[in-house]
Amino acid sequence: MSDAAEPRVQGPCKWLVISTLPHKECYACDHLTRQDFRVYCPMIVRRVRHARSASDEPRPLFPGYVFVEYRSDGRTWHPILGTRGVKSVVRSGERPSLLCGSFIEELRAREVGGVLRYPRDALKVGQRVTLQGTAFDGLVGQIIELREKDRVMVLLDLLDRPTRVQVPTDKLSPV
Repeated sequence: MSDAAEPRVQGPCKWLVISTLPHKECYACDHLTRQDFRVYCPMIVRRVRHARSASDEPRPLFPGYVFVEYRSDGRTWHPILGTRGVKSVVRSGERPSLLCGSFIEELRAREVGGVLRYPRDALKVGQRVTLQGTAFDGLVGQIIELREKDRVMVLLDLLDRPTRVQVPTDKLSPV
């Protein structure tokens, strides 16, 4: 095993990004944990619809990926490749790409009960908001629907007609 294939670690804790088989994030985490790897799979609550019913269930924030702490104690990362549920290690050339530990810590800081939560001042349906940095800059509307990927449906009064507009959450501020 050459040193060229081992990642260069400098500074605080670094994390490997692991690509998993489809819908096998938890399965891969279990098997990696059994091999004494420190694993993290951030979860978020998503609305799941199935057979005329809907429920809020925890799902991976990054579907198809988990994070494994890289330890520079001489232990190689190659056993990860043979782990059940793992497809590959995300690499840059021959070296695994490393993720800064502060990113993982920021995600963990937002967890409540093992699931990432939006900040306390998160937007709510029925809330009045002002649009900023859009074509509708300065207009006031009401949130009528929260969507995935930080998008919101807002009801505006344009030309004396109610108009639905989909807007990114970072373009809204509470009134």
